[in-house]
Amino acid sequence: MVSDHGRDSAYVRNIDADPRVRLQLRSRWYTGTARPLPDDDALARLRRLPRVNSAMVRLLGTNLLTIRIDLDAPGEPGR
Repeated sequence: MVSDHGRDSAYVRNIDADPRVRLQLRSRWYTGTARPLPDDDALARLRRLPRVNSAMVRLLGTNLLTIRIDLDAPGEPGR
């Protein structure tokens, strides 16, 4: 995912404080670990994401930052 305001986004500050996250995809929850990737090309990453969401991030974004989420293996203890 790409943060449109980089480290100024509240959820990125939350990840910096505690990288353990929960992610909802459709109606199912997953646990994992998130980390910012400052060296990643966020614009190139946006070109690979769904167009409607990525267009808004490109349009409104002031400091793009890629965030990687590594999901826990099924059955692995979550949060």
